[in-house]
Amino acid sequence: MAVVTHALARPMVLLVEDDPDVRGAMAEALHDEGYEVAMAINGHEGLRVLAALDAPCLVLLDLEIPRGDGHAFVERLNTDARFAGTQVLGMTGELGPPPPGVVAMLRKPVKLGALLEAVERHCPRRDPATSSSG
Repeated sequence: MAVVTHALARPMVLLVEDDPDVRGAMAEALHDEGYEVAMAINGHEGLRVLAALDAPCLVLLDLEIPRGDGHAFVERLNTDARFAGTQVLGMTGELGPPPPGVVAMLRKPVKLGALLEAVERHCPRRDPATSSSG
């Protein structure tokens, strides 16, 4: 029973990234830090996965993905009531102000420390085993 409780305590992050090496490394790092990670390789798949999830606390989105790019993904989130309140953390090589609907930006290639800090800021872990507060 403790395993079920532990699994429910792990916040869900949706990672939308087309590069399989980057996607795998980010997912592994996030999982090691106490997050459940759902993944998609483009914006179209990301929207399908997001619709099937029970309110992930954060979407990590490569804004420069091909086929259903990140900007189109964010526009869809902003116009679809099902996704109201979904936080998006954008990732791009061309850093600038976040587009509407994006809470913060990370410059690619993303450094592990910056990734984990940004995810923790927007999606705090609830797992008592990984939380330092009590």
